[in-house]
Amino acid sequence: MERILKSYTDEYFFQALPLVKVLNVILALVSFIAVASLLMQYGFYLPPALNSILIRIDLLVVQFYLWQFIIKFIISKDKFVFLRHRWFEALLAFFILLELLFLFKNVGFSVIREFFSGIDVTAITEIYIGVAQVLIIASIIAEGIRYNTKIASLKFHPSQTLIFSFIAVILIGTGLLMLPRAVIPGKSIHFIDALFTSASAVCVTGLAIFDTGTYFSPFGQTIIMILIQIGGLGIMTLSSFLALFFGQGVGIRERIVLNQMMNLDKIGMIAKTLRNVVLLTFIVEACGALLFMLLWSDSNWSMNKLLFNAVFHSVSAFCNAGFSTFSDSLISFQNNIPVLAVFSILIIIGGLGFTVIMDFTHLFSKPKGYKKRVRVLKVQTKIVFIVTGILLSGGFALLYLLNSSTHGITRITTAAFNTVTARTAGFNSIDFALLNTPSILIIMMLMFIGASPGSTGGGIKTTTIGILWTSIIAIITGQNRIIIFKRRLPFLILNRALVIFAFSVITVAVAITLLSITENAPVLNIMFEAISAFGTVGLSLGLTGSLSFSGKVIIILLMFIGRLGTLTLVFAITSPTEQPPVRIEYPSESVMIG
Repeated sequence: MERILKSYTDEYFFQALPLVKVLNVILALVSFIAVASLLMQYGFYLPPALNSILIRIDLLVVQFYLWQFIIKFIISKDKFVFLRHRWFEALLAFFILLELLFLFKNVGFSVIREFFSGIDVTAITEIYIGVAQVLIIASIIAEGIRYNTKIASLKFHPSQTLIFSFIAVILIGTGLLMLPRAVIPGKSIHFIDALFTSASAVCVTGLAIFDTGTYFSPFGQTIIMILIQIGGLGIMTLSSFLALFFGQGVGIRERIVLNQMMNLDKIGMIAKTLRNVVLLTFIVEACGALLFMLLWSDSNWSMNKLLFNAVFHSVSAFCNAGFSTFSDSLISFQNNIPVLAVFSILIIIGGLGFTVIMDFTHLFSKPKGYKKRVRVLKVQTKIVFIVTGILLSGGFALLYLLNSSTHGITRITTAAFNTVTARTAGFNSIDFALLNTPSILIIMMLMFIGASPGSTGGGIKTTTIGILWTSIIAIITGQNRIIIFKRRLPFLILNRALVIFAFSVITVAVAITLLSITENAPVLNIMFEAISAFGTVGLSLGLTGSLSFSGKVIIILLMFIGRLGTLTLVFAITSPTEQPPVRIEYPSESVMIG
C-alpha cells in the first residue's frame, strides 16, 4: 500500500491525490458494472428493451474511461512520463475520442437526444457499439494488470501462488460456461459439468463430458479456447507479460514465481524469456491456423466458421489440449496426411518446452563478440530431444506391429499419429475402443511419461525418465556419480525425479482404486481414464461421459495435479522455507534392498 501511495505521489500533484483516489474508486465500480453488462449481453437471452439499456450503459462506461483519463492527464506532474507509462490507456482514449467525433460528424448532435429517448438506439450503429465493447474489454484488462503486483506481493510460496492462480481461472471459467448462451438453445449445464469442462480446458487435458462442437455455442467454444490458451501458457506468464507490455513492470516476487515455473538459471532472464515465450506461442499458433485454413478451404464452410475452426484447433493442438469442434475429433481425417502432419508438428513443438526450443534456436544465432565461439546445447535440451525421439520412434514401431485393426496407409498414419497424440495431446484419429490390449498399454505408458518440462503438456516429463534411466545405468555399472554428456548432475535432481515418479505412481494408483469403487466399468477403462487425466492427455475409452459425480471430482483432481506437476504440489504443501542444516551425524546401518 505504501508503494502504491508513493507511486501516486510521484505521478500526481499532492493536492490532486484525493481526486485521483475518488476517480479510482469510481473506475473500479464502473469496471464492475461494465463486466456485468457484457456478461448479461453475451451470456443471457435478453428482451430488446433490456438489451438497449445495457448498450447505453456500455456507451456511458466508454465515455467515463475517456474523461477520467483526460482528468488524470491534466493533474499529472510530468505529462510525457504519464503518457509513456500509460501509453495503452492513452491509445484507447484516443480511439474513444476519435470514434466519438466520427459519430457526431455522421449523425450530428441529435445522437444525444436519441441516446436518452429512443428505445432501439437507432442513431448508434452496431459497429460503434461493437467497437465500444472491445474498448471496454481492453480498458478492463489494462486496469486489471495493475492488480497483478498486488496478488504476487502476497506472502505465499511460489508454488501456492501457482495453485491459487489456476484455481481462480478454473472457477471463473466454470461461471462463464454456466451462462445460458454458453450452450446451444434448449440445453443447460450443471455446476459439476461446467467445472469439469473448465478444469479440462485450463489443465489442457481435453476430456469432455459433452461434445464441444454440438453442445456448446460459439460463445461457449470461445470461452473454452481462451481457457486453453491461458492454461497452456499459465496465468502468471500471461499476466506478467501483459504487465511488461503495458509498461507496468514485473515485481521481484512475480519473478520468483516465474523463475520456478520456467526453471531458468538466472532470475534476470525473466523479462526476455516472457517475451520469447508469448511471441513463440502466437507465431506458431498463427502459422498453424493459416495452414489449417488452407487445408480446409474446400470444406464449404463460411469464412467465419473456417477461421474459427482453424484458430481453435491450432490453439488446442499447440497447447496439447485435445479439444475439437468436430464431433468425431479427427477420425474423418485419419487418411488426410497433411492435416495430421500439421496437428503432429504443433503438438510436438508445444510438448518440447519453451526453454528447450529457445536453447535450440540459439544454435542459429551469432554470438556477440566471439567469432569462433561454438554454441552448445544444454543437457536438458539434449535429454528432451533424445527421450522424445526414442518415445516417438519406439511408440510408432510398437503400435504399428501390435495394432492390426487397420491396414495399408491407414495403419501407418494411425500408428504415427497415436504415438504423437498419446503424449498429452488427446486428439484421436480412430476409435480407441477398437485397439487391442497391448496397444492400449503402450499408449498408457506414453501418456504417463508425457511431454517435457516447461511445455504445454503434462505427465511425469521426459527429463524425469531420462534421469532415472541414467541413474539406473550408473548404479548397475558401479558408479557413484550421475554423468550425462560429460556433465555431473547433482543428487538433488535425482531426488526430485524419484519424488515425482513415486508421487505420480501413488497418485494414479489411489485414483484408480477410488474410481474402481465409484464407477461400474472395466478396470482397463478406469486405468486408461485415470492415466489420461493425470497426464493431461484427454484420450478415453468411452468412460468420461458416464462418470458419476464422485468420478468427475476424482478426474478433476487428477487433471489439476497433472497440470501443476507433482513437485509443485509437494512444495506447496510443505514448509515454504528451507530448514537450517543439522550438524549432527548419526551412525550408519545397512538395510537389505531387493
